[in-house]
Amino acid sequence: MTAPIASLVFCSAEASTVDDLRSALASAGMNVPVRSPDELTSRPDAGPIVLVDGGADFESALAICRRLGRSSNDGFAPVVLLTGQEAAGLRRRALDAGADLLVPRSLAPADFLAQLLALVRLKDRQDQVGAKAAEAQRVHKRLQATYHQIETELELARRLQQSFLPQSLPELPEVKFAVEYRPCGQVGGDFYDIFRLDEHHYGFYVADAMGHGVGASLLTIFVKKGVRAKDIIGQSYRLVPPDEVLQRLNHDFIEQALSDTPFITMVYGLFNFRDSTLQFSRAGHPYPLYIPSDGPAQLWQMEGSLLGVFATHYRLRRQVLRPGDKVLFYTDGLDAAGFAEQPVGIPSLLAAAEHFRHLPIDQLVQRLSIDLFGSTKQNDDLTLFGMEIPVH
Repeated sequence: MTAPIASLVFCSAEASTVDDLRSALASAGMNVPVRSPDELTSRPDAGPIVLVDGGADFESALAICRRLGRSSNDGFAPVVLLTGQEAAGLRRRALDAGADLLVPRSLAPADFLAQLLALVRLKDRQDQVGAKAAEAQRVHKRLQATYHQIETELELARRLQQSFLPQSLPELPEVKFAVEYRPCGQVGGDFYDIFRLDEHHYGFYVADAMGHGVGASLLTIFVKKGVRAKDIIGQSYRLVPPDEVLQRLNHDFIEQALSDTPFITMVYGLFNFRDSTLQFSRAGHPYPLYIPSDGPAQLWQMEGSLLGVFATHYRLRRQVLRPGDKVLFYTDGLDAAGFAEQPVGIPSLLAAAEHFRHLPIDQLVQRLSIDLFGSTKQNDDLTLFGMEIPVH
């Protein structure tokens, strides 16, 4: 006995009226079931090809096609109308009623079978495409959910990172500070801090971890906890010089023995605002830019290795600042800066600093961050931290 084929079903008021067609299909190994019009009230969802018997009553068959055509389905379930009349003039009526194909019963069994098998193959391929599309839709929904979760976690990481940054800068008559902080993503690898150490000193740093994702931003916590700017000794204290601060932090990174060594650059400064003495050390960080009240802008070049790579000593520089002097500390996001006709990077920074040197430090920092990038896409984090000794 032949097995029924799920891709075909006859819709007929009397099973006997399609016995000849069922026999022809059975000879090809297909046992096609028969359903009455009452049993088949709607077009099956991605179901079989429906063969509607219109040999005895064509108008009733058209009504069945209309009912099936009005029903919605998510898949491809063709409706084939079988007619015992001449097909000429009936094809348009059949198609308008919702049939997908009109086949005269007078067609030779071999031709009828060939058309039907071609339609079965087309439906099978359509079903395969539909299944793949459905799977792609399910994958898309899962990806959307995952993306939403990632976005939520990135937003949390952004808020956490922002909480570690100073909410405001000190306001002193002896010195003015300004900063422009522009991560290129939701979270960045740049970070900075400034803090009062006693009645005469402020400590500050600008640092840059390789990359600008969550991993880089997590190093903010490590650095913030690792910067030990003051040693408490009984009832007294000692301000730790910048070179020693970096050396201790470097030692802590090496002690962690991380499998993937994080590349971190940093400049740490200690400023005495009573006598305007600036001390600083750098660890692989871009050179500070000094803009004196008179004379050309210049880079303070000094050696200093990256943090966490190998044990080393860091150099210390002292500089007494005069009224009108400005100093800029920045991250390597400025390597992509362009200004006027100058080459990209440091030449553009120097040219822009000279061009806008007359501006107060807050306006200078803001103007540099805007003019050095313009409308170009920012591909790296940028931090620009400046200080100025006011002219009274």
